[in-house]
Amino acid sequence: MNTEHSHPTIHSATVDRSTPSAPKRTFAKSIVSNRLRQRVSVALGLCLGLAALVIAFE
Repeated sequence: MNTEHSHPTIHSATVDRSTPSAPKRTFAKSIVSNRLRQRVSVALGLCLGLAALVIAFE
């Protein structure tokens, strides 16, 4: 009795090999980068505003 499988495994053409979580990761990544960019811009704006106030009152 021959138990070896000499033929390659056959996959149908309709098998989706892409990971379903990939679009979610890119979406979450873009949300995080947008939030981080907003926080950095708010912090930069506050620093510039504070510097302008210090210069104005001196």
